[in-house]
Amino acid sequence: MAALSEGDRFVLIDRRLFRDDNTRIFLGTVDRFEDGVIIARGFGYHVSPYEVTGTERRGEERTRVISLAGGDIIYLLPRDQDISRLQLKRSPKSMMLTDGKFAMDLSDFMLRA
Repeated sequence: MAALSEGDRFVLIDRRLFRDDNTRIFLGTVDRFEDGVIIARGFGYHVSPYEVTGTERRGEERTRVISLAGGDIIYLLPRDQDISRLQLKRSPKSMMLTDGKFAMDLSDFMLRA
């Protein structure tokens, strides 16, 4: 059985390589999953340690190729979740992914300045 299948929704937290890297988050829908590689469409966010509140989505929908061997953290979302409605809400001590009905706490991945 495959770990992911076409149509699955997910949140990917990119592994930071350096201490001062921004936290990068990708919300996507799986287009294809094969041999540990995901091809997905979705939206990216960059979370800067110097901005205290709010986080804007970066650009339009894009296609991304993701390797499961890359060490990134991936959380599955409900299959009926509309990822285009999700927003990243941030305060000095918390970070939430929400659309008003669904909420996921991502505070563990906040950069501490």
